[in-house]
Amino acid sequence: MMQKLVRFMTYSKAASYVAASLCVASWCLLPTERLVPLVGHLLLILMAGYLLVRTNRVFSLSDSKSTLPATLFYLGCALAPDLLSSRGTALHLVLLATAFHLLLRTHRSRHAMGRYFVAFTLIGLQCMLTPPLLLLMPWLVVCALPMESLHGRTFLASLWGLLFPFWIACGVLFLAGHTAPIVAYLGSVVPAAYPVLPPLAATSQWLLLLWALLLIVPGSVTVLVSRTMKLQASAGFRLMLSALVVLLAAMGLGSESFSALLPTVMLIASLMGSALFASAASRAKSIYLIVLTAIGLLLLILSLCSTF
Repeated sequence: MMQKLVRFMTYSKAASYVAASLCVASWCLLPTERLVPLVGHLLLILMAGYLLVRTNRVFSLSDSKSTLPATLFYLGCALAPDLLSSRGTALHLVLLATAFHLLLRTHRSRHAMGRYFVAFTLIGLQCMLTPPLLLLMPWLVVCALPMESLHGRTFLASLWGLLFPFWIACGVLFLAGHTAPIVAYLGSVVPAAYPVLPPLAATSQWLLLLWALLLIVPGSVTVLVSRTMKLQASAGFRLMLSALVVLLAAMGLGSESFSALLPTVMLIASLMGSALFASAASRAKSIYLIVLTAIGLLLLILSLCSTF
């Protein structure tokens, strides 16, 4: 019975549909006056889950037939339905997810300069939207070392891509004789001495972070100790694992950074969590998946209770 339940959650599309339905239901229960942006963000979440499955199959990150990444992602998004409604958060998710997709395609590529340039141009746009991210997001270039495509030329392409949005924006503002935003931006790069994280009243965000950590920790251990994983899959997971360290550190820069990067952390955590169940199933893994699902449903109930 337990094995049938685990197989249903790992491979059945119906499990993903159930998780997506829970996500839609939690969003519909959210009291809001901005219906159009909320529907747009919900469609973005549903599309992101589909693209997770496609990314998993294209880069062979885990079992190509598994829909578990989407199921985990939808269940996590149901915990914090109000998160993407905040200013710029959906745009951060799109920009950073696209950047990671481009970096995953550079594995052992000799002609990866263009992808590095575009990926870090997108990251540069993120740093323009949220100034404190400029302190840590450039370190993502070091995270690409496992892809074996980072060398002198691709490093310079990354640096130029990161600076490109700033060069365009500063040039336009300088020609327009309106340089005050440049000074204001530079003044807001360094956060306050004591960054303000979301208060404990924002229970849904902390529950989502807890759910992400429950996926990241065992998934990262599996990636680090596995000796049978394909080279490209191992490189992709190590890229995401090192990027998670940078993102989690950047989230500590303040409340705005916390909210902006949390959906992307959830996106990567879903892929990392699926790595635990990509290899041969065992009784311990089966029990953990069932317990994990039960914890997710419990966190969902707590999130809904905190909302109302």
